[in-house]
Amino acid sequence: MFIDSNLPTPSTFPVLGLQVHLLDDYLSWLIARIEHKIGTHVVTLNAEMSMMALENEALKQTITSAELVIPDGAGVVIYMRWRGRKHQRCPGIELAASLIEYLGTSNTSNLCFFGGSPGTAEQAAKAWQEKFPRLSILTQNGYVAGAAEEEWKQTLKTKQPAVILVGIGVPRQELWIQENRHLCPHAVWIGVGGSLDIWAGTKERAPEWLRNNNLEWSYRLYQEPWRWRRMLSLPKFFWRSLWA
Repeated sequence: MFIDSNLPTPSTFPVLGLQVHLLDDYLSWLIARIEHKIGTHVVTLNAEMSMMALENEALKQTITSAELVIPDGAGVVIYMRWRGRKHQRCPGIELAASLIEYLGTSNTSNLCFFGGSPGTAEQAAKAWQEKFPRLSILTQNGYVAGAAEEEWKQTLKTKQPAVILVGIGVPRQELWIQENRHLCPHAVWIGVGGSLDIWAGTKERAPEWLRNNNLEWSYRLYQEPWRWRRMLSLPKFFWRSLWA
């Protein structure tokens, strides 16, 4: 991990063997990285990803090597609280949105949306550009492979966006970032899951009262009942938390 001498090195707290970085202001820290052109991989850690990492060594190593691991999920925050460390949850979608707002009012206005079904990234970009016309947003849907993927990688290498938001699902997005971040070595890369769908208006985020009560996962299950098997990782996570 490379940290500029002028930037603070975040303290960490272990969650099932993964180090979560603790900052009062994640946004300002990332903006400083952008201004210093320091490449950064941001991992938005939740209970599901934590459990995946126990069985997926490549994912575990990717999380370990990331410059910033934020407590995205309620389970991670509760785990830390049980061990005497109170810390505010930092939802990845909100951090990414704040970064976009920063770019929309700064001299650095180029970013990238990669993921979602065909048309989703474009619609999300359009929604943001209506709010911030200065934004220059490179888009690509998540259904790209073979020669088309190689062409997409070359486009990234040529355009060099300052922020690259990858929404192709966990753990694929984290592994893809780790494998390809050398293409844009000065960029901030964030795996954003289904954020593009929400910004595009094809899905809705959980109501605020559910988010404030650590129940955002239940709304996702309501919207996507096929996720029930993946949601089984939540009770497993809390069980492991009791004995870790």
